[in-house]
Amino acid sequence: MKNLLALFGVILFFALSVSSCSKDPEKPDVSDDLAMEDLTVSASFNWSTTRGARFEITTLDNQDNPIAGVKLEVLSADPEDGGKLIVSGVTDSQGLYVTDYQVPAYYSSLFVATDYLGLVNLTEVELDASGFQLVLGGSTVVPSFKSALVPKAANAVYKFMGGFNSQGVPDYLEPENDPITADFLDDINNTLPERVRLDISHPEYFFDVYDHNLNLIETCDVWVTFVTEGANYKNVLGFYTYETGNAPQNEDDIDSIKIIFPNASLQGSGGGLQSGNKVYLGRYNANTTISWALIADGWTGSTVEESRWTVYSNKNLNAATDPELKQQTVLLYDPGRERLLLGIEDIRRNSSGCDHDFNDAVFFVTANPVQAIDLTDLPTIDYTGQDGDEDGIPDNFDDYPDDPDKAFDNFFFTEGDYGTLAFEDLWPYRGDYDFNDAVIDYNFNQITNGSNALVEINATFILRAHGAYYHNGFGIEFPFASSAIQSVSGLTLSGNYINLNANGTEAGHSKAVIIIWDDSYEILSPEANGIGANTTPDVPFQVPDTLNVTVKLSEPIPLNQTGVPPYNPFIIVDGQRGVEVHLPNKAPTSLADLSLLGTGHDDSDPAANRYYKTSENLPWAINIVEKFAYPIEKAEIIQAHLKFADWAESGGELYPDWYKNESGYRNPAFIYSE
Repeated sequence: MKNLLALFGVILFFALSVSSCSKDPEKPDVSDDLAMEDLTVSASFNWSTTRGARFEITTLDNQDNPIAGVKLEVLSADPEDGGKLIVSGVTDSQGLYVTDYQVPAYYSSLFVATDYLGLVNLTEVELDASGFQLVLGGSTVVPSFKSALVPKAANAVYKFMGGFNSQGVPDYLEPENDPITADFLDDINNTLPERVRLDISHPEYFFDVYDHNLNLIETCDVWVTFVTEGANYKNVLGFYTYETGNAPQNEDDIDSIKIIFPNASLQGSGGGLQSGNKVYLGRYNANTTISWALIADGWTGSTVEESRWTVYSNKNLNAATDPELKQQTVLLYDPGRERLLLGIEDIRRNSSGCDHDFNDAVFFVTANPVQAIDLTDLPTIDYTGQDGDEDGIPDNFDDYPDDPDKAFDNFFFTEGDYGTLAFEDLWPYRGDYDFNDAVIDYNFNQITNGSNALVEINATFILRAHGAYYHNGFGIEFPFASSAIQSVSGLTLSGNYINLNANGTEAGHSKAVIIIWDDSYEILSPEANGIGANTTPDVPFQVPDTLNVTVKLSEPIPLNQTGVPPYNPFIIVDGQRGVEVHLPNKAPTSLADLSLLGTGHDDSDPAANRYYKTSENLPWAINIVEKFAYPIEKAEIIQAHLKFADWAESGGELYPDWYKNESGYRNPAFIYSE
């Protein structure tokens, strides 16, 4: 029997060599200086273009208490530089968000973003060997310093209350910060949700019956406390006073604007303020009105100037001609805490760049006694917020506000961008190492619920090329049971060798396996010679289709228990269900013919969890985390990608970005161009 198997192997190797290795006799020869089989590759090298990374983020209020329910996003870069979403979710009752993921091996940093008011909205974090740990918020000590700058007024109207440092932090802050508790931050986020038009979410705040100025009916002391800001500008907060009922009719009627915060920007967000920094405005008599002025982008780095415009709490002073757009501030009563929430929109509301969310600068006002404030003309804050699908995630944080089962998107690797799987199909014998027998682009969206548990996978696949004689299939094994899947849709199965369970998974497995297509020729039409597609230059390009596959789970599974895309992908060679080709060290499925392991050039050792490598430790498949410019027919990958050999022989230490289009990285003569 062993002799028959050996004879079959020789015959199969010869047949495969003729069919798949002689795909294009007109192809130019590549350099003989170095071949894949000449590489010296460590047995421990896994050929991965990614590395594991744990994302661990803690959110705290300024009393060091955890803030639960904070939506966080991990981005590939600064959005202004093209950064895109990777994963998202909310903190738990301990204020903690943790997920284990993969990042491109060449990455040195990521960005963490949040629209949760009270925390820095964008932070760059350095990646170490295990990922990153980040704390947002937390207690701070009121800075004590001697003024670094001499307050000089840029005009006669601006009056400084004291000195300040080079970040615009006043030297007249109260000695202790006010508590900005997690429950108060939740109420602020309910009241002034980021990126939501306030005149739509809370139209009552714009009723004409309300006066958003501070009207005093008794003598009292007044303080203003900085809470947060969500602005790109370095804004300035000031105030002016007048006799109640005698409001200024134009800007010239304002004698002076006293500067409270020369730079109302958070530490880590263009300034040095901390949530809870508090300024005493003074003692004021009855029949005094205190109004607010925000000088947009007025901090110059050393003083205050009106570089753009000023918005006022007296609506008539604002520039818009439309009366519906003249209001730029809201002053809201918080009866539970006996304070007033002040929210300001820093862009003129008649401007196309205005988002109308009134949280570009957020403060609260307190008075002693609070009864000295006329509260009859003030609306109240929102203690409940809006959660249309009642999944516990406020609408403005919910990627699926109308679906109670879904809340957040999690992409691999980034939203809208593709990675690539590239296969050789002559296993268990060596191929020609052009890695174009199956070139499959992929993007995964792992949709989670309000508890950060996976409920659905939306995957997109594009078979860009198949430089193969064989009609290969393509499938994926997931690290959870078939029974965990409710349904699968979007598969393309034209043959009769794939047997499905009722839920759309392939029958015969304990783990969930889906076969996305069973014949590559049915997905991408072959070239004119009837063999392969999109690997031979000067042959018309075949436009590939985009396949969308949806996997719905029966019950939510914590994201950290579902593996990281692309999971365990494989091709099925020429309709032979038992002949699977996987990424190196990825185990075959239950339906693979295990007798083929260790035959031909394959050096698999299941006892050592070693799979799909040759004795020289070469693979039959690679996963490139970004879109791959694959070689033309018969060009070894090391001839097309000039840093590939250095990467492989260094065990991934050198040129972890070998696949990118950097200077000296590619020989375009051996890369397929669409």
